[in-house]
Amino acid sequence: MIERLPPLDQRRLFFRYLARETVVWFEELLGKPNMQLSDLPKLPPESIAALIPRVCPGVRIIPGEGRVSARLPGAGESVLLFPDEEANLFVFNRFNGENTIGQVAGELGAAMSWPRERSFAHVKDLFFRLVRLKVCLPANTAPPGPE
Repeated sequence: MIERLPPLDQRRLFFRYLARETVVWFEELLGKPNMQLSDLPKLPPESIAALIPRVCPGVRIIPGEGRVSARLPGAGESVLLFPDEEANLFVFNRFNGENTIGQVAGELGAAMSWPRERSFAHVKDLFFRLVRLKVCLPANTAPPGPE
């Protein structure tokens, strides 16, 4: 069953969307490229490696038995993020708004004795999962990919 939002919440969402789209439109007029979060996985590997992951403000991380969950601001229920395996915890603890995906992948590869490709794929996949769940965002702007 789909739960309908009250009219006030629907208006708030509409005006947030309108404001966001207006800002994007003006930035594009000024020559600043913009992209949707859903387009991040389409970036070339070198651009993904330059992204700096950070946890979104207000997200509450909840460690549990065998898993890590999060509660988003204003949400009543928590959402499962990932199993609390060593590699996941290692990576997530470095999503602090300071390290690039490439740096985290290099550190993970050294710590787990994994090849670069495997560690990069693990970091990238965890980051994109957390972006889809609205737990993480890039702290920096994605560098433009080749045209």
